[in-house]
Amino acid sequence: MKVASVFLVLVLLLVCASGTLASPFLSRTPSFVAAQNPDWREVEPVRVIIDSTADWGRIMFDDLNGTNANGIRIRAVVDSGWTIGKDVDDVLNAGRKMPWPDTEYDHIIIRKGDMVAFFKGLRDFHYTEAYAVLVLDVDTSLPQIYLWLMMGGNGTTTYEIVSQANGGTIWRDVLVGNGETQQVRRVLTPQPFFRTGRTENVVVVSWLAIVLVLIVVLNFPVFEALSRIVRRRRTPEE
Repeated sequence: MKVASVFLVLVLLLVCASGTLASPFLSRTPSFVAAQNPDWREVEPVRVIIDSTADWGRIMFDDLNGTNANGIRIRAVVDSGWTIGKDVDDVLNAGRKMPWPDTEYDHIIIRKGDMVAFFKGLRDFHYTEAYAVLVLDVDTSLPQIYLWLMMGGNGTTTYEIVSQANGGTIWRDVLVGNGETQQVRRVLTPQPFFRTGRTENVVVVSWLAIVLVLIVVLNFPVFEALSRIVRRRRTPEE
């Protein structure tokens, strides 16, 4: 009976834990529709870090039309700069509705979007690390939001968003050059922006602690032992 109880408790806890941990990764191919009643909430400052050997790249907190229907936007730029590898002709830009060139039906058009972008010059593949400290707004009425990552034809670029307060990684991705310009959409949920500092690890540890406590309680006659102690103390008096 005790073994069955322990097994049932473990199954229930694992189901609950898996639901908690899996929520950021559900449905990678959703149909994004602009929210009828968006619920924009300000996020604590984050640090966007871009490590790259590509000649140019950008991370865009916007949709391709510049309407922020993607569910995330830049509210303000607190700071930006280069950490490693800046040459005199390297350029770093961060801000709202910045112009950028795109190709549509073999024609170059100018779009605008919220982004952090760098340009080192064509065929300049030396290693650099740049950053921008941003205040973001996230539409929490959407179950999922997305970013655009863009990069030149060669090199490798790592994009990372970390909490400015505690350094915890909120999101990270890597693009590897394939000889062509890449525009890649990356989907994520709003929750990581409001529970920074590797919360997932805390959740796992908490569930494991609960499981261990329940195993001890169900496998050892704790209550029976307490009853015996009480009876023994009462016996001399009687």
